[in-house]
Amino acid sequence: HKFVDLTNALERHKQILQQDLHKLENVIYPKYQEIASSFPIKMADLNDNSKKLMEAFDKHGKQLHMEIDTIIANLKFDLEEMDLKYTTFLNEQEDEITRKVSEITQTIADLKKLLNTNDFRQVSAYKPMNAEFRQLPPQISVSLPSFTPQTINREQIHQQFGFMSELVIKTEEPNRLLIDEPKVISVTETEFGESKKLHSVACLNQEEVWAGGQDNMIRLYNLKGELVKAIHTKSGNNPENITVTRNGDLLYTDVDKRTVNIVKNSHIQKLLRLRGWRPFGVTSTSSGDLLVAMDTDDYKHSRIVRYSGSLLLNCIEVDEQGQPLFSPGRYIRYISENKNHDICVSDWYAGAVVVVNQAGKHRFTYTGPATKTMGSLYPYGITTDSQSRILIADDKNNCIHIIGQDGKFLRFIDNCDLHSPWGLCVDTNDNLFVAEKEGQIKKIQYYM
Repeated sequence: HKFVDLTNALERHKQILQQDLHKLENVIYPKYQEIASSFPIKMADLNDNSKKLMEAFDKHGKQLHMEIDTIIANLKFDLEEMDLKYTTFLNEQEDEITRKVSEITQTIADLKKLLNTNDFRQVSAYKPMNAEFRQLPPQISVSLPSFTPQTINREQIHQQFGFMSELVIKTEEPNRLLIDEPKVISVTETEFGESKKLHSVACLNQEEVWAGGQDNMIRLYNLKGELVKAIHTKSGNNPENITVTRNGDLLYTDVDKRTVNIVKNSHIQKLLRLRGWRPFGVTSTSSGDLLVAMDTDDYKHSRIVRYSGSLLLNCIEVDEQGQPLFSPGRYIRYISENKNHDICVSDWYAGAVVVVNQAGKHRFTYTGPATKTMGSLYPYGITTDSQSRILIADDKNNCIHIIGQDGKFLRFIDNCDLHSPWGLCVDTNDNLFVAEKEGQIKKIQYYM
């Protein structure tokens, strides 16, 4: 018996070794190879960037020298113009004085000649000139040009020349690896069930989660299944969707009252009241804005609106061809912002998840994996994690789809005995909380 037991134990250990070897060879080692191969590329990028910057420095420096040379040339030209103007003026004045001196010299000679003669006619014909000569030419006062150099301010020159941004080296967490078999960590039983379905969850922290459904109570549970807090909606209506802000405040939508409400210290305040539109899905973004999915009162038009407080920032409704991005209808459109600021919307009527960028430009539409292994997608809850992966609750197929930020299908979570998953959220450790419409909340680990 001991020999058989040791053999079985050895076989079990070898199976574990084989699994580790498989993961090392096929998952972990290739990742290290990929990282190692990126260093020569990064070094080449560094050299190319430095070369471009050096050329830019020289080019801009030559332009600055040209500007300085132009300024000097202009100053020299202006100086030559002033020199010519003053030289011309002095020459004219000199010619006038020379003429006057000549006239005075001649007059002196004439007077001396007259003094030496007794010819009355010549003496009487003399006309005095002293009055004319007594008016001396004006004194020339001139202010010659001078140059006042400004103190060279290196800081101003630096500002004028331009700045180079600092080298920023960031070490980001590596892409986390999905585990082969996601596993349920905990199951929370709630007061929701057949008569009042559970459709929304929102993580407050790693140990507590808000739950909302088809009654007028929003409940906070811990992982032990204990009810921590309960909030009655202000109107008595069912909350259509719930979320938590980055400050930890609870938000919920009230379709019939057309309001988005915030709960602070158990006090409910109205954030938005819409006219002609009914709010369904809501989420709080990383910047603190609100994204609200809404339909017109007649359920013929649907859009996503970004708010800063109560200020409407932009509406997302149609694509570049003017076609509607979202299907209208009386159903929750769950909404989530990804880490790259994309806006992800589950469109149940279209059987799709629509992803647009921050400005509202359509990026892609996901309708399920290219290789269909199950029925059509019936998307309900949607959330995103720290790796910018998008997780989608598929009600009819009882599973979760995980796709990349560019829409590539990665895997299903279909081994956790899920039943009609509706609401989704992730905590700061990327643990997934799944709200099943019959009232259970399952916490699932899907990363290594």
